Amino acid sequence: MTLVVGMPASLSGQFQAQGRQALAGILAWERDANAETPNAFRVLHHDDASDASTVREATRRLIVDDQIDILIGPYSSVLTSAAAQVAEAHGKLLWNQGGASDDVYRQGYRQIVGILTPASRYLTGLLPLVRQTDPSATPIALVRASTGEFPKAVCSGVAGTAEGLGFRTVLDLEFAASSADFTDVNGRIRAVQPDVVVMVGRVRNDLALARILAESGVNAGAVVAVAAGIQAFQDDLGSLAGRFVGPSQWESGAHYQPDFGPTAEQVIASFRRDGHQTVDYPMAQAYAAGIVVQKCLEEAGSPDNQALRDAAARLRFSTFYGDFEIDAETGRQIGRESLLVQWQEGRKVIVWPPSLAQGRLVYPWR
Repeated sequence: MTLVVGMPASLSGQFQAQGRQALAGILAWERDANAETPNAFRVLHHDDASDASTVREATRRLIVDDQIDILIGPYSSVLTSAAAQVAEAHGKLLWNQGGASDDVYRQGYRQIVGILTPASRYLTGLLPLVRQTDPSATPIALVRASTGEFPKAVCSGVAGTAEGLGFRTVLDLEFAASSADFTDVNGRIRAVQPDVVVMVGRVRNDLALARILAESGVNAGAVVAVAAGIQAFQDDLGSLAGRFVGPSQWESGAHYQPDFGPTAEQVIASFRRDGHQTVDYPMAQAYAAGIVVQKCLEEAGSPDNQALRDAAARLRFSTFYGDFEIDAETGRQIGRESLLVQWQEGRKVIVWPPSLAQGRLVYPWR
């Protein structure tokens, strides 16, 4: 029996770059899984247009009209939250590969399994990394988009660990996600002379703010942009991207040791067969969702939603993407930690955690 795997995918709109990567990831997994077991899976997708109302309809269509067996979530927290509402209403298990916001796990949903590290733990290693590099670092500036749960969760995660490590938040600033001019934000950051700057917005926000910070020569020890974890950051900023730090859910150089599924080298080779020379984490985590589904199917012995949810709650294993373990009650991923990368001489270098680091944090930033 061929299992139909459905996915709302952002092929247009603001999330289309990551949405297309996620779709490429799940399609590569489909091909590789079927090479191992012919006709095991068939992927079906609909464009969600990076829009919450559209993703609700796309999710409903997949569940009700297409009668899919497996539902893979979209990219982005706002779209995942919308898809999860529909999935829960229809009793369909959602495999969350692209929505990092913690908020989706606070709704009491039973039909969700998290693949990626939640937003509140995106920058878990940042302040320990800075502290071991600079024992005197203290002031932190947190700058985030006012829209959505994701920016708030990332910054709250940093703020929550700051005092215990001897840091102090001196600026906690929100900006409109529609902003294009960050002159005032840049001035506010410069005025407080922070040792650490964390900025979290939409990709275009991060790029615009990173550019003005770099061009204006803000003095800081470490400057973090969530978008710095993807290749597009370097492609857009060029040499200005140097020394920016960003979180990454996965990097090819991390060398996790899988006890289920292909190695990272095999996954990368699969992507390259499709012409993808650069593999960012949105592509990898969608592929990883397919691997996790396979393992849970093997454990459950059935595509039944409850059987799969129970299997996911029991299992602890590792894939090329890292460790998998969920909180049995909420479905939240608790088994893995995000990486921190820094752009050094035109390439991403893993600087955290120490066990996977490829190099040291270059400090100060400017």
